[in-house]
Amino acid sequence: NIMRLFNASSLFSEDSLKETLSIVNNPEELRNKLIEVKKMLLKVYSFKAYNVPEDFTTTSYVIATNHLTDTDAPLIMSYYYELMHQVIDTYPELFVFAKENCFNGVSIPKEFMPVLELEKVFAVDRKSFGGSMAAMKAARKWFTEGEKPKHFLIFSQGTIYDINKDRAEDIEPGAFWLARLLGIPVLPAFIEQAVEGAENRLVFGKPIFIHKDCHNFDEHKQLWLDRVIEAQNELETLTGIPAREAVLDKEHQTRKRFKPSLPRFGIMDFLHRR
Repeated sequence: NIMRLFNASSLFSEDSLKETLSIVNNPEELRNKLIEVKKMLLKVYSFKAYNVPEDFTTTSYVIATNHLTDTDAPLIMSYYYELMHQVIDTYPELFVFAKENCFNGVSIPKEFMPVLELEKVFAVDRKSFGGSMAAMKAARKWFTEGEKPKHFLIFSQGTIYDINKDRAEDIEPGAFWLARLLGIPVLPAFIEQAVEGAENRLVFGKPIFIHKDCHNFDEHKQLWLDRVIEAQNELETLTGIPAREAVLDKEHQTRKRFKPSLPRFGIMDFLHRR
């Protein structure tokens, strides 16, 4: 089989855009279409997950994974639906933290915004501290409403990049802040770079627990990095096939870094402000 790197534009063909626009004001019909698309993605990309925690369907987690292509989120969201709809009566919702480009028509056509809203995809302004904290507050509000468990998806590198070239100081602290705020574990995971013509795999690592009094996440960043790389290396043990080496386009061969300025008051104070 010939393996080709995933092309994000393939998700947004002219026909799929027209079909989505025709049902965008009908939430039930739109949701049924999304279920169909999710099942299609899992099949087309032969997506499989390994080392899924036994308590995943009963325990809330902040899923913190690496980031290699624009299809990482759609594939994980599709797998999440497939796993959770078997054990809950309502439509499974995964709260996804996404880059702001998803909402300005750069990465995803603006016509698809209702889909992102329906799927609980929330924009994060990576260059603005206030923008990041707004996402945290929205996540906390969603978590406190309705039944548990609830799950979140964060790409802790903050950008597309090879996890093997990262350092602990490159890792964004958002997953750890959220886990501490909500009192739930961080669940590290490694997702393989999506290609056509081969199995695409997700491997979960061991959970990371954040103490409620923790204010410095440097050790947690290193632990997360170690566990994601361990999960990557475990693919060969689990399947007999090692993880594919990442092939990055020119834009992502140099790591992007986002350092928003911090306010003078405490972060937890900000999160608890109305």
